[in-house]
Amino acid sequence: MLNRACSWLLILSVIAMPPLLLTTANGGSAAFYLALLSSIVVLATREPGPRPADFRLLWIAASLPLAATLLSAALHGDWPGSGAERGLRLALGLPLLLAALHACGIERLRHALWGLLAAGWAGAAVLVSLIIRHPGERPVTTEYNAVGYGNLLLLFAMISLFSFSWRLTPYRRAEALFKSLTLLITFAAFILTQTRSGWLALPVFVLLGLVVYAASRRPLRLVGALTVILAGLLALGSLSPALRDRVQDGVTQYQECERDPVADTSICIRLQLWRSAWAMLAEHPVAGGWPTGFPAHLQARSAEGQVSAYVAENFGEPHNDMLDALAQYGVPGGLALLLLYLLPCLVFARRLHRRWPQPVRAAAAMGLCVCLGFAIFGLSEHMFRGMRTVGLYAMLIALFAALSNPRSAAAQQPMP
Repeated sequence: MLNRACSWLLILSVIAMPPLLLTTANGGSAAFYLALLSSIVVLATREPGPRPADFRLLWIAASLPLAATLLSAALHGDWPGSGAERGLRLALGLPLLLAALHACGIERLRHALWGLLAAGWAGAAVLVSLIIRHPGERPVTTEYNAVGYGNLLLLFAMISLFSFSWRLTPYRRAEALFKSLTLLITFAAFILTQTRSGWLALPVFVLLGLVVYAASRRPLRLVGALTVILAGLLALGSLSPALRDRVQDGVTQYQECERDPVADTSICIRLQLWRSAWAMLAEHPVAGGWPTGFPAHLQARSAEGQVSAYVAENFGEPHNDMLDALAQYGVPGGLALLLLYLLPCLVFARRLHRRWPQPVRAAAAMGLCVCLGFAIFGLSEHMFRGMRTVGLYAMLIALFAALSNPRSAAAQQPMP
């Protein structure tokens, strides 16, 4: 009885986290910690059973960022502070959630998708309310900047696309209609954020969709379909005048930055931050410059005229997850982040094979969307800036690893 109750509490926590993440400041973290507590009880009261497939590989991937943080802390002789909490959310949270979610059973666990579907509607409602209150302005929430918010909405839209591969209710047509509306609403909300960099991930997401849903195994046909779909999505995005203006602004700002490397424009600020991160890595390749070192590094470069005073005063990270890891924790930190992306990618990619049932392949594609999405989004935005998104990454990797587990007898059942 206790195990069953805590299993449902765990699933409800997973359902609650994505919409709370987009609508509140602390609700996402609260749901994450509730999920961890529920996981402990589930594992303590369950019947003995086999470990989830690829558990060790995913545990290694989740532990590497903490190891890199502790190594850098030892070399600097300092306490890692918030870096330790980020590492622990991954190193303890991901394997704990994976083991507990695996123990919940596939059929019950699939209902966790309701939270990701609800998050799309919640995010869209937040953006519409901002547009109504501040007409003519770019919608920016208090929880995230527009880029991070838009990236998460695009990720949730793609996950909703793959959710068609299994049914959650007895009402097939009504459910399909709801999922279709969710996909459209969430993608439209992504467009409303006017986020340019999220579009870089679309070719990868569309290709995954073709791999899962297209019947053809001929590469040329898949490439042709990919081209047509991307052209249609770009045409849809071009309907937004604000997004068109931002794309044109990006081109203009890049050209301006070639003439004035310390111009205070969106593109040039990023380039200044990226150059500074590389310079910091060159100075501290093994230990990194430590989290407190980057702001001081910017101040020093500002005094030398290599970054603007505005950048030195208003930015404390390089707006790039990989460069942030390299600058703060050196080469070990960069390798740890790279493997945090790549090792789960390897797990999910193997589960895309056509020998597995469609629900398994769809869940694997969702997992790949998370790994590759965060990797691509992180090229121009610090997706792991907040604890909430670190917890979200750990939870989603664990969820989709459990849902795509080919060892589970329930996972092998065809869709109802």
